[in-house]
Amino acid sequence: MKFIKPQDLNEDSFILDVRDEEEHKEESLAYHHILTPLKTLKPEIFIKEHGLNGKETINIICSSGGRASEAAQMFEKSGYDNVAVVIGGIIEADYEGVPIVRN
Repeated sequence: MKFIKPQDLNEDSFILDVRDEEEHKEESLAYHHILTPLKTLKPEIFIKEHGLNGKETINIICSSGGRASEAAQMFEKSGYDNVAVVIGGIIEADYEGVPIVRN
């Protein structure tokens, strides 16, 4: 498992947001991302649905990093090791000036 800073994300990053839908409705990354709440995440199914082969880094974000770390561990247990936790989550991304959409 790797850890990256929010400012390392860009429009080409493969980003998984594991927050709840209500949190996501309030604010989200302006970059393309996939919302799959942690409580419904099934790594094996996610990997198949998105055609991932292990070369793509899955950058996982939540509010502050806790759920993202848990999701990363789930992927690793499923045999997908190319995962990165976004340190500080959406909170840090906003603080660092990463583009955020607010509703």
